[in-house]
Amino acid sequence: MHLTLSVSRFDPKADTCPYLKEYVLSWEQHETVLDVLFKAWHEDPGLSFRRSCRSSICGSCAMIIQDRPRLACQTLVGDLIGDGGRLSLKPLPGFRQLKDLVVDLDPFFEALKQVIPWVLALPGHDGRVDPKAARLAEGPATCILCGICDAGMQPAGRVSPAALVKNIRLAVDPRDALGPGRLKIAGLTGEGLMTFRELLAQICPKRIDIPTVAVE
Repeated sequence: MHLTLSVSRFDPKADTCPYLKEYVLSWEQHETVLDVLFKAWHEDPGLSFRRSCRSSICGSCAMIIQDRPRLACQTLVGDLIGDGGRLSLKPLPGFRQLKDLVVDLDPFFEALKQVIPWVLALPGHDGRVDPKAARLAEGPATCILCGICDAGMQPAGRVSPAALVKNIRLAVDPRDALGPGRLKIAGLTGEGLMTFRELLAQICPKRIDIPTVAVE
């Protein structure tokens, strides 16, 4: 089978603005978008993109695939197109395009600092967490910081979506001094949290389960 891969290209040393370049490639039913991207790279070694684990746990290969943010290593070509189809790849929006599909994620990681992304130890707590509390935190703890939610969703409250996920993870941690108060500080109401949960479930590649948190 064959496809036409359309990739956003941009080299700041040579280009004034991004442009699309097409590659006609063969593909198999079991292959992912990252697999065919590697084929384009072998044909054109100047093509730049991020990848690492190829197992949907590092988040490196997040990009816009067919006008939606996804992980290239997780997305099967056959789920998007058939033989002779067209596949479009662009960098994540909202971030500065450094080269081709590579974007500047420094602002993304800086935004996480808005929520104090570590446990503020509760005075007198012995540090132990019971299994029930641990299971509550498992959902948001599976965030791989891929940037897809920040690229595909509007900020909830006063912080970015990814920062809010980390904030919720800490809000349900019994060792944290701020606890559920973290969400109030982030400007998120109970209704806003429900809306955020629904939107995140639609866009997150890990389908993170956000627990219900009572915000006083």
